[in-house]
Amino acid sequence: MIGRRQFLAGVGIASLAGCSGRESSSGSISAVDGPVVGASVPDDPDSRTYATMGPTDGPVITYYGNWKCPYCAQFSTGFLEDIVSEYVEPGDVAVEYRALTYINGSPFLGPDAPRASRAGLAVWNTDPSSYWRYHELVMANQPPESQQWATTEKLMRFVSEAGVSDTETVRSDIESESYSEALEATTPAANEVGISSTPALRIGDEIVNPLQDEQRVRELIEAL
Repeated sequence: MIGRRQFLAGVGIASLAGCSGRESSSGSISAVDGPVVGASVPDDPDSRTYATMGPTDGPVITYYGNWKCPYCAQFSTGFLEDIVSEYVEPGDVAVEYRALTYINGSPFLGPDAPRASRAGLAVWNTDPSSYWRYHELVMANQPPESQQWATTEKLMRFVSEAGVSDTETVRSDIESESYSEALEATTPAANEVGISSTPALRIGDEIVNPLQDEQRVRELIEAL
């Protein structure tokens, strides 16, 4: 069995297809807990376009991920917990999540990926305090990315399980394709710094895959 922190070196976009997810065969949603679930949000969440955890001021690490990427799920439910405990909770750094939803003009990891990304931003903009619980629920229960699982109804199950307030606003935002502009803006931002696969962290001016080199991630954070 592959451990949650193991990673095949050099894996790129094409290699992700066919990897197994984490949803149980019964379709039930497993509960989540831990540092990421309980991560604090900045004092000014309304001014943040993308979901952020940590202090209002100070250096920001940008985490580029994808809601359907199994390696993002592995990172989010693994090493990210250590980053939150060691650097975010003490107030040293903030972490911003940006969903890389499009590659070369096409949805990344399936035509339902944009809907999953819109749902994430809808939760952030509706109820920031529930966002990181929602994020971890999706990642910990992520179905196989080869499936087009990110339907509105499936996403709303995660929304309800996370205890998000005003679920109807979230549903409306998902179906009306709100936040599409913010999602599309992430692609050129990723291209500009040379990101073409997920997960990837931008720490200062350097890009690192957190599943390939945890030590380098720590060195870069401590150097900020």
